[in-house]
Amino acid sequence: KLSRIGGRFSQEEYEGFKLPTGAIAIHRGGGMAEIFDEVGVPLELVMVPRLFYRLGGKDYEMPPKGSVAVMLDIVNKLEVERSKLVGGLAKAVASEKIREALGRGVREPEKETLTVRDWLLQYTDNEFAHEIFDTISSTLTGRHTYEQPASHLFAWFVKQGGAREVGVPPHGNLAEMEKLARVVKSNGDVWTNCLAIRIMVTGGRAKGIMVQKDGKEVEIASQVVISNINPKVTVGLASEANFDEQYLRLLRLRVSPAPIDVAFVASDSPLWPEDGSPAILMLTGTRRIRSIVPLSNVTPELAPPGQHLLYATGRPPSTWVHLNEEEEVRQVTLDLKEQLPLFEKHGRILRIDARDIVSEGVDGWCSVGFCVPNETPVKGLYLAGDGAIPWGNIGSTAAAGSARRAVELIRKSFKPKKAQVFRRAQRL
Repeated sequence: KLSRIGGRFSQEEYEGFKLPTGAIAIHRGGGMAEIFDEVGVPLELVMVPRLFYRLGGKDYEMPPKGSVAVMLDIVNKLEVERSKLVGGLAKAVASEKIREALGRGVREPEKETLTVRDWLLQYTDNEFAHEIFDTISSTLTGRHTYEQPASHLFAWFVKQGGAREVGVPPHGNLAEMEKLARVVKSNGDVWTNCLAIRIMVTGGRAKGIMVQKDGKEVEIASQVVISNINPKVTVGLASEANFDEQYLRLLRLRVSPAPIDVAFVASDSPLWPEDGSPAILMLTGTRRIRSIVPLSNVTPELAPPGQHLLYATGRPPSTWVHLNEEEEVRQVTLDLKEQLPLFEKHGRILRIDARDIVSEGVDGWCSVGFCVPNETPVKGLYLAGDGAIPWGNIGSTAAAGSARRAVELIRKSFKPKKAQVFRRAQRL
């Protein structure tokens, strides 16, 4: 539909900056990396070697493994310091019990029915500990601790939690997507500026799609249709009449877009870290912003010469209802000023996107650990992307895994035939 490829793993040019449209990093060795290897094109990544958590206003670097344990130890030290200031007794966080419980949850995530918040309350009510887990939960899985079962967070730990090795494409996301597009074009074509009008279904089978192209309606006959948009929108394109009530109920229960606040900040010198080194910062105790990635510290090509680009993300208080865009922008702006001391002197906001649950730029179409299947009741119609993610995955890794699983299902049921394209004569 758009003039560019890549969807939420692409980029937009804005005042000379290359702004990511959604995801910014790729897990090395993850699903997307496997696809690049399979089709024989190189995936270029600049790895981000360091991770920091800001606790009690101070930045602490995390080790490659065991960062949760390290953070809980820091929380205990902060509690001791706080108690000295207020003249009370230090209330130690049950670090060992939390680590043991986390280990059990990761081994058998499906047994946890409490929310993450209530699961953690069994062991501590320390606000620092709860802020840490909410940052992990909201940033990495898309929901606050009070909004999702602990089993969903544990599922993420099982599948992706150990994947600290993430990288940023040195020339931007679009350059990597164009490599995959060239592979497709070697045996077909890639169209842009083509709005899908309808998925054609006859006798319970997908027969192709209708799109708008160059001012005309174009009908593409096909055995198989794969849709990676919102599953509910896919059903609308194919007509709800072709789906049974059980499937429509499943979509209502499981398709739950996650809103997100995204801020792009330009500056004439690095805002964090001040030495300009590549790193990722996770924040606790903020109004909205929970993660900061100084993108141009990782790959300078994303910003014009002499300029720097910082990317920050956060969540509204509820990820289940519509957000107030004006209020989100206000709260994000306050966070930027408070969390980046150099911001007001050296920085400026390029753009703040408060992406609502109805936005096409949402963080994901469903929750980690709670998705819809790739297959639909319509024969030959499949879902892919983060609306039909494999258990425990999220983001670009989930989208790649979903696509791979859809292809495996199709290979078992169909043999490829030559697609037919019909152009309708009338202009729209």
